Amino acid sequence: MAEKRTTIVDVAKLANTSTATVSHYLNGKFSKMSDATRKKIADAITQTGYVPSAAAQNLASKSSGVIAVLILDNTNVWAGQLVSGVEEIAHLCGYQTVVCDTHFDHKTERDYVEKMLSLGVDGFIVQPTAHYRSVNERIRRAGKPVVFYDFSVIDLQTTWVKSDLYGGMYDAVTECVARGYEDFVILSGMTAAARTRSERASGILDALAEAELEGKALTISHETPTIEELTRYLEREINPAKKTLVICPHQWALGRVYKAMVPMRHLMPRTIGLLGLNCADWSDLTEPGISTVIEPVQEEGRIACAMLVDLMADPEAKPRQEMLSCATRWLGSTL
Repeated sequence: MAEKRTTIVDVAKLANTSTATVSHYLNGKFSKMSDATRKKIADAITQTGYVPSAAAQNLASKSSGVIAVLILDNTNVWAGQLVSGVEEIAHLCGYQTVVCDTHFDHKTERDYVEKMLSLGVDGFIVQPTAHYRSVNERIRRAGKPVVFYDFSVIDLQTTWVKSDLYGGMYDAVTECVARGYEDFVILSGMTAAARTRSERASGILDALAEAELEGKALTISHETPTIEELTRYLEREINPAKKTLVICPHQWALGRVYKAMVPMRHLMPRTIGLLGLNCADWSDLTEPGISTVIEPVQEEGRIACAMLVDLMADPEAKPRQEMLSCATRWLGSTL
Protein backbone atom coordinates (compact mmCIF):
# COMPACT_ATOMS: atom_id res chain seq x y z
CA MET A 1 0.00 0.00 0.00
CA ALA A 2 1.32 3.45 -0.96
CA GLU A 3 2.27 5.72 1.91
CA LYS A 4 -0.26 8.49 2.58
CA ARG A 5 0.92 11.85 1.25
CA THR A 6 1.42 14.52 3.90
CA THR A 7 -0.78 17.57 3.35
CA ILE A 8 -0.93 21.11 4.65
CA VAL A 9 -3.74 19.95 6.97
CA ASP A 10 -1.34 17.52 8.69
CA VAL A 11 1.19 20.31 9.20
CA ALA A 12 -1.48 22.62 10.64
CA LYS A 13 -2.71 19.96 13.08
CA LEU A 14 0.79 19.19 14.33
CA ALA A 15 1.61 22.88 14.72
CA ASN A 16 -1.76 23.49 16.40
CA THR A 17 -2.63 26.31 14.01
CA SER A 18 -4.82 26.91 10.96
CA THR A 19 -4.11 25.88 7.36
CA ALA A 20 -4.34 29.58 6.42
CA THR A 21 -1.51 30.39 8.82
CA VAL A 22 0.62 27.58 7.38
CA SER A 23 -0.13 28.90 3.89
CA HIS A 24 1.00 32.38 4.94
CA TYR A 25 4.20 30.84 6.33
CA LEU A 26 4.90 28.97 3.09
CA ASN A 27 4.48 32.17 1.07
CA GLY A 28 6.71 34.24 3.35
CA LYS A 29 3.96 36.36 4.85
CA PHE A 30 5.28 36.77 8.39
CA SER A 31 4.16 40.31 9.30
CA LYS A 32 1.33 39.14 11.62
CA MET A 33 2.94 35.89 12.74
CA SER A 34 4.82 35.43 16.03
CA ASP A 35 8.26 33.86 16.14
CA ALA A 36 6.82 31.03 18.23
CA THR A 37 4.22 30.19 15.57
CA ARG A 38 6.83 30.30 12.82
CA LYS A 39 9.01 27.87 14.81
CA LYS A 40 6.10 25.47 15.42
CA ILE A 41 5.26 25.39 11.70
CA ALA A 42 8.91 24.91 10.72
CA ASP A 43 9.24 22.04 13.22
CA ALA A 44 6.01 20.45 11.93
CA ILE A 45 7.23 20.61 8.32
CA THR A 46 10.49 18.95 9.36
CA GLN A 47 8.73 16.20 11.32
CA THR A 48 6.19 15.40 8.62
CA GLY A 49 8.53 15.79 5.65
CA TYR A 50 5.89 17.98 3.99
CA VAL A 51 6.74 19.31 0.51
CA PRO A 52 4.52 22.19 -0.64
CA SER A 53 3.02 22.20 -4.12
CA ALA A 54 5.03 24.50 -6.38
CA ALA A 55 1.99 25.11 -8.57
CA ALA A 56 -0.12 26.13 -5.60
CA GLN A 57 2.56 28.47 -4.31
CA ASN A 58 2.92 30.04 -7.76
CA LEU A 59 -0.80 30.78 -7.84
CA ALA A 60 -0.66 32.37 -4.41
CA SER A 61 2.46 34.48 -4.98
CA LYS A 62 2.15 34.98 -8.78
CA SER A 63 5.86 34.20 -8.95
CA SER A 64 7.83 30.97 -9.08
CA GLY A 65 11.15 32.57 -8.20
CA VAL A 66 12.67 30.59 -11.08
CA ILE A 67 14.42 31.73 -14.27
CA ALA A 68 14.85 29.43 -17.28
CA VAL A 69 18.26 29.57 -18.99
CA LEU A 70 18.32 28.00 -22.47
CA ILE A 71 21.81 27.27 -23.78
CA LEU A 72 22.93 25.64 -27.03
CA ASP A 73 25.63 23.44 -25.49
CA ASN A 74 26.12 23.04 -21.75
CA THR A 75 29.20 20.82 -21.96
CA ASN A 76 32.03 23.35 -22.29
CA VAL A 77 33.86 25.93 -20.20
CA TRP A 78 32.16 28.82 -22.04
CA ALA A 79 28.75 27.56 -20.90
CA GLY A 80 29.93 27.14 -17.32
CA GLN A 81 31.20 30.72 -17.20
CA LEU A 82 27.97 32.07 -18.69
CA VAL A 83 25.75 30.18 -16.24
CA SER A 84 27.99 31.22 -13.34
CA GLY A 85 27.46 34.87 -14.27
CA VAL A 86 23.70 34.40 -14.55
CA GLU A 87 23.43 32.59 -11.23
CA GLU A 88 25.52 35.20 -9.42
CA ILE A 89 22.93 37.89 -10.16
CA ALA A 90 19.95 35.53 -9.85
CA HIS A 91 21.03 34.54 -6.33
CA LEU A 92 21.50 38.16 -5.28
CA CYS A 93 17.99 38.96 -6.52
CA GLY A 94 16.34 35.95 -4.88
CA TYR A 95 15.89 33.76 -7.97
CA GLN A 96 16.91 30.22 -8.84
CA THR A 97 17.74 28.96 -12.32
CA VAL A 98 16.85 25.95 -14.44
CA VAL A 99 19.40 25.32 -17.22
CA CYS A 100 18.15 23.65 -20.42
CA ASP A 101 20.58 22.33 -23.07
CA THR A 102 18.94 22.70 -26.50
CA HIS A 103 21.74 21.00 -28.48
CA PHE A 104 21.47 23.59 -31.32
CA ASP A 105 18.06 22.07 -32.18
CA HIS A 106 15.02 24.31 -32.65
CA LYS A 107 12.50 21.56 -31.80
CA THR A 108 14.26 20.94 -28.50
CA GLU A 109 14.40 24.69 -27.92
CA ARG A 110 10.67 25.00 -28.59
CA ASP A 111 9.85 22.03 -26.33
CA TYR A 112 11.86 23.51 -23.47
CA VAL A 113 10.10 26.87 -23.86
CA GLU A 114 6.71 25.13 -23.61
CA LYS A 115 7.80 23.05 -20.62
CA MET A 116 9.20 26.06 -18.76
CA LEU A 117 6.04 28.06 -19.49
CA SER A 118 3.92 25.22 -18.09
CA LEU A 119 6.03 25.22 -14.93
CA GLY A 120 5.41 28.95 -14.50
CA VAL A 121 8.97 30.30 -14.65
CA ASP A 122 9.18 34.06 -14.22
CA GLY A 123 11.37 34.74 -17.25
CA PHE A 124 13.78 33.40 -19.85
CA ILE A 125 17.44 33.95 -20.72
CA VAL A 126 18.01 32.36 -24.14
CA GLN A 127 20.99 31.63 -26.36
CA PRO A 128 18.86 31.21 -29.47
CA THR A 129 18.98 28.99 -32.50
CA ALA A 130 18.29 30.63 -35.86
CA HIS A 131 14.56 30.66 -34.96
CA TYR A 132 14.81 33.37 -32.32
CA ARG A 133 11.85 35.33 -33.72
CA SER A 134 9.36 32.52 -33.14
CA VAL A 135 10.84 31.89 -29.68
CA ASN A 136 10.55 35.58 -28.82
CA GLU A 137 6.96 35.73 -30.08
CA ARG A 138 5.88 32.62 -28.14
CA ILE A 139 7.36 33.83 -24.86
CA ARG A 140 6.04 37.37 -25.36
CA ARG A 141 2.49 36.12 -26.04
CA ALA A 142 2.69 34.07 -22.84
CA GLY A 143 3.33 37.31 -20.96
CA LYS A 144 6.86 36.44 -19.86
CA PRO A 145 10.00 38.56 -20.36
CA VAL A 146 12.95 37.19 -22.32
CA VAL A 147 16.57 38.28 -22.75
CA PHE A 148 18.74 36.85 -25.53
CA TYR A 149 22.51 36.45 -25.21
CA ASP A 150 25.35 35.48 -27.57
CA PHE A 151 23.04 36.96 -30.20
CA SER A 152 23.98 36.63 -33.87
CA VAL A 153 21.89 39.50 -35.27
CA ILE A 154 21.19 43.13 -34.50
CA ASP A 155 17.52 43.52 -33.55
CA LEU A 156 16.39 46.67 -31.77
CA GLN A 157 12.97 45.22 -30.91
CA THR A 158 14.31 42.66 -28.42
CA THR A 159 16.52 42.81 -25.32
CA TRP A 160 19.92 41.19 -25.73
CA VAL A 161 23.58 41.23 -24.78
CA LYS A 162 26.50 39.92 -26.81
CA SER A 163 30.28 40.10 -27.15
CA ASP A 164 31.78 42.03 -30.05
CA LEU A 165 33.54 39.10 -31.71
CA TYR A 166 33.92 41.02 -34.96
CA GLY A 167 35.82 43.82 -33.24
CA GLY A 168 37.81 41.41 -31.09
CA MET A 169 39.13 39.43 -34.06
CA TYR A 170 39.64 42.57 -36.16
CA ASP A 171 41.75 44.27 -33.49
CA ALA A 172 43.85 41.17 -32.75
CA VAL A 173 44.61 40.44 -36.42
CA THR A 174 45.42 44.11 -37.05
CA GLU A 175 47.93 43.99 -34.19
CA CYS A 176 49.49 40.81 -35.64
CA VAL A 177 49.89 42.56 -39.00
CA ALA A 178 51.69 45.37 -37.16
CA ARG A 179 53.93 42.74 -35.54
CA GLY A 180 55.14 41.69 -38.97
CA TYR A 181 53.06 38.65 -39.92
CA GLU A 182 52.82 38.41 -43.70
CA ASP A 183 50.95 35.16 -44.44
CA PHE A 184 47.78 34.01 -42.74
CA VAL A 185 46.17 30.57 -42.46
CA ILE A 186 42.56 30.66 -41.19
CA LEU A 187 41.09 27.48 -39.73
CA SER A 188 37.39 28.19 -39.48
CA GLY A 189 34.11 26.33 -39.05
CA MET A 190 31.34 26.48 -41.61
CA THR A 191 29.46 29.78 -41.53
CA ALA A 192 26.31 28.44 -43.19
CA ALA A 193 24.84 27.80 -39.73
CA ALA A 194 25.80 31.44 -39.15
CA ARG A 195 25.45 32.41 -35.50
CA THR A 196 28.55 34.29 -34.39
CA ARG A 197 30.99 32.38 -36.60
CA SER A 198 30.38 34.75 -39.50
CA GLU A 199 31.22 37.72 -37.26
CA ARG A 200 34.60 36.25 -36.39
CA ALA A 201 35.35 35.42 -40.02
CA SER A 202 34.35 38.92 -41.15
CA GLY A 203 36.55 40.52 -38.49
CA ILE A 204 39.57 38.51 -39.65
CA LEU A 205 39.01 39.08 -43.37
CA ASP A 206 38.26 42.80 -42.99
CA ALA A 207 41.44 43.32 -40.96
CA LEU A 208 43.48 41.59 -43.68
CA ALA A 209 41.74 43.53 -46.44
CA GLU A 210 42.50 46.80 -44.64
CA ALA A 211 46.18 45.83 -44.72
CA GLU A 212 45.86 44.71 -48.38
CA LEU A 213 46.61 41.12 -47.41
CA GLU A 214 44.82 37.82 -47.96
CA GLY A 215 44.60 34.56 -46.06
CA LYS A 216 44.42 30.89 -46.91
CA ALA A 217 41.40 29.14 -45.44
CA LEU A 218 40.65 25.59 -44.38
CA THR A 219 37.17 24.57 -43.26
CA ILE A 220 37.19 22.55 -40.04
CA SER A 221 34.50 20.79 -37.99
CA HIS A 222 34.34 19.12 -34.59
CA GLU A 223 35.44 15.86 -36.22
CA THR A 224 37.69 16.79 -39.14
CA PRO A 225 40.46 17.17 -40.05
CA THR A 226 42.40 15.01 -37.62
CA ILE A 227 45.52 16.24 -35.85
CA GLU A 228 47.70 14.37 -38.34
CA GLU A 229 45.80 15.78 -41.31
CA LEU A 230 46.09 19.29 -39.91
CA THR A 231 49.84 18.86 -39.44
CA ARG A 232 50.28 17.80 -43.07
CA TYR A 233 48.12 20.69 -44.28
CA LEU A 234 50.06 23.29 -42.29
CA GLU A 235 53.43 21.90 -43.32
CA ARG A 236 52.30 22.11 -46.94
CA GLU A 237 50.78 25.59 -46.77
CA ILE A 238 53.24 27.44 -44.52
CA ASN A 239 56.15 29.10 -46.30
CA PRO A 240 59.10 29.14 -43.84
CA ALA A 241 60.48 32.19 -45.65
CA LYS A 242 57.51 34.27 -44.54
CA LYS A 243 56.26 35.05 -41.07
CA THR A 244 52.94 33.18 -40.89
CA LEU A 245 50.04 33.47 -38.46
CA VAL A 246 47.67 30.53 -37.95
CA ILE A 247 44.25 31.75 -36.77
CA CYS A 248 41.72 29.46 -35.06
CA PRO A 249 38.62 31.46 -33.99
CA HIS A 250 36.94 28.46 -32.28
CA GLN A 251 37.73 27.41 -28.72
CA TRP A 252 36.56 23.84 -29.40
CA ALA A 253 39.27 23.43 -32.10
CA LEU A 254 42.19 25.30 -30.55
CA GLY A 255 43.58 22.31 -28.64
CA ARG A 256 43.59 20.18 -31.78
CA VAL A 257 45.28 22.93 -33.79
CA TYR A 258 47.98 23.40 -31.15
CA LYS A 259 48.71 19.66 -31.11
CA ALA A 260 48.94 19.69 -34.90
CA MET A 261 51.54 22.46 -34.67
CA VAL A 262 53.77 20.67 -32.12
CA PRO A 263 56.15 19.35 -34.85
CA MET A 264 56.81 22.97 -35.88
CA ARG A 265 56.88 24.36 -32.34
CA HIS A 266 60.59 25.22 -32.69
CA LEU A 267 59.54 27.85 -35.26
CA MET A 268 57.09 29.54 -32.87
CA PRO A 269 56.71 32.46 -32.55
CA ARG A 270 59.55 33.92 -34.63
CA THR A 271 58.45 32.27 -37.90
CA ILE A 272 55.02 30.83 -37.10
CA GLY A 273 52.41 32.34 -34.79
CA LEU A 274 49.12 31.05 -33.40
CA LEU A 275 46.06 33.11 -32.45
CA GLY A 276 42.98 31.50 -30.88
CA LEU A 277 39.75 32.30 -29.04
CA ASN A 278 39.02 32.03 -25.28
CA CYS A 279 40.50 28.88 -23.60
CA ALA A 280 42.00 31.01 -20.82
CA ASP A 281 41.74 27.99 -18.50
CA TRP A 282 44.58 26.18 -20.29
CA SER A 283 46.16 28.31 -23.04
CA ASP A 284 48.89 29.59 -20.69
CA LEU A 285 49.93 26.03 -19.79
CA THR A 286 51.27 25.19 -23.25
CA GLU A 287 54.75 25.96 -24.53
CA PRO A 288 54.62 28.57 -25.81
CA GLY A 289 51.44 29.97 -24.27
CA ILE A 290 48.74 30.70 -26.86
CA SER A 291 47.54 34.24 -27.55
CA THR A 292 43.74 34.34 -27.57
CA VAL A 293 40.89 36.78 -28.03
CA ILE A 294 38.85 36.61 -24.81
CA GLU A 295 35.08 37.07 -24.62
CA PRO A 296 33.78 38.54 -21.32
CA VAL A 297 31.49 35.53 -20.95
CA GLN A 298 30.80 35.69 -17.21
CA GLU A 299 30.03 39.40 -17.48
CA GLU A 300 27.67 38.62 -20.35
CA GLY A 301 25.79 36.24 -18.05
CA ARG A 302 25.61 38.83 -15.27
CA ILE A 303 24.26 41.50 -17.60
CA ALA A 304 21.73 39.13 -19.20
CA CYS A 305 20.31 38.26 -15.78
CA ALA A 306 20.28 41.88 -14.61
CA MET A 307 18.40 42.83 -17.79
CA LEU A 308 15.83 40.11 -17.11
CA VAL A 309 15.35 41.17 -13.49
CA ASP A 310 14.70 44.71 -14.71
CA LEU A 311 12.14 43.44 -17.26
CA MET A 312 10.38 41.36 -14.62
CA ALA A 313 10.13 44.45 -12.42
CA ASP A 314 8.86 46.62 -15.29
CA PRO A 315 7.25 44.63 -18.14
CA GLU A 316 6.64 47.87 -20.06
CA ALA A 317 10.33 48.80 -20.16
CA LYS A 318 11.79 49.51 -23.59
CA PRO A 319 14.04 46.84 -25.17
CA ARG A 320 17.73 47.21 -24.29
CA GLN A 321 20.82 46.06 -26.12
CA GLU A 322 24.43 45.89 -24.97
CA MET A 323 27.61 44.99 -26.86
CA LEU A 324 30.63 43.96 -24.78
CA SER A 325 34.22 44.48 -25.92
CA CYS A 326 36.62 41.55 -26.19
CA ALA A 327 40.26 41.72 -25.11
CA THR A 328 43.33 39.91 -26.42
CA ARG A 329 45.49 37.93 -24.02
CA TRP A 330 48.92 38.13 -25.60
CA LEU A 331 51.18 35.16 -24.79
CA GLY A 332 54.22 33.54 -26.33
CA SER A 333 52.64 32.13 -29.51
CA THR A 334 52.69 35.55 -31.17
CA LEU A 335 55.85 37.64 -31.33
